[in-house]
Amino acid sequence: MPLGSRGEFPNTTVGFVHIDDVVAAHILAMVESKASGRLICSSSVAHWLEINEMLRAKYPSYPYENKRSSVEGDSNPHSMDTSKIAPLVFPPFKTLETTFDDCITSFQQKRFL
Repeated sequence: MPLGSRGEFPNTTVGFVHIDDVVAAHILAMVESKASGRLICSSSVAHWLEINEMLRAKYPSYPYENKRSSVEGDSNPHSMDTSKIAPLVFPPFKTLETTFDDCITSFQQKRFL
């Protein structure tokens, strides 16, 4: 999203999850005998417009896309059912803001930004 290289940002609502939560869920699924089937690991659902606005406010020095894609994706409000993972004593998912803060920090450390 930062760097403004695509010309537009996606016009859709999607689920997001912190990589640390994905790793923790995979480990839990391997070691917890009660874990079975599919475990949905998604902390937040947001439209890319919200993400764009959040990042612009917090990291204004980076270039961002100004145009929403004309290709409309699924923008219906929804949530992910994470009820199967909760009884397995999974810690609370990291917030959307933490997810993107950590992503930006990682990109900065790797000099991608």
